[in-house]
Amino acid sequence: MAVLVRIISNNAAWIYLACLLAALYLLRIAILARRERQQAAFKLERETALNRTHTTLRWALLLIVLMGATYFVANTLSVAVEPIIAEADPTPTPLFLLDTPTPTPEATLPPTETPTITPTPRPRATPRPVEEPTATPVPVPTTPAIVAPSCPDSRAIIIEPGAGQQINGPVNLIGTARSDNFEYFKIEFKPAGAPGDFSFYLRRDAPVINGPLGTWNPAGLPPGVYQLRLVTVDVTGNFGQCTVQVTVGG
Repeated sequence: MAVLVRIISNNAAWIYLACLLAALYLLRIAILARRERQQAAFKLERETALNRTHTTLRWALLLIVLMGATYFVANTLSVAVEPIIAEADPTPTPLFLLDTPTPTPEATLPPTETPTITPTPRPRATPRPVEEPTATPVPVPTTPAIVAPSCPDSRAIIIEPGAGQQINGPVNLIGTARSDNFEYFKIEFKPAGAPGDFSFYLRRDAPVINGPLGTWNPAGLPPGVYQLRLVTVDVTGNFGQCTVQVTVGG
């Protein structure tokens, strides 16, 4: 416990800095969520933006608690456990030898010469080389590359998510939605192979070129294979579309 208090006290400045950076990031998310909620045209979009705002507030409250706990440990608790830390890590006291008597030199007799016997060296055996076992390389798992779906119509192109991509949470749709007389584009989805029309998810009134089209959150949907469809509509009623098949959960 005392060691943990010392670590937190010594690194309090870094903890404050990390909390500050996290707070700036949460502030940015809150601003974007508020802007998205103001621009949302449908109830589902407004609820999604509101949920992001509530999540940001909960994380902000957690940061405040973390900074308060760090301040308490660094300024109050560390003072209380300082005697315990001092006992656990005592500083050695150097010992000095005082008034050490100086040895008196004794009379040295001349050494008696001893005949030197030179030993005959024996031949050394040559060591045999030891074969070291060859290490078997450990296979490194590779992340499958994202393959964009085939979208022959240049008015509606999906770049991400890729065809057959595994999705376990909210995913950003990247692509292009434009036309000569552009009016709006929309994102729809439905289970693969299911009869009936696609379910509407979101709509945007501004064209996008190789950028974010929106975020699709499959929360609440059962695991399985789904189709996401991008539809671009112009003022004359003509439209272009692109569909990608993804896997939710697993």
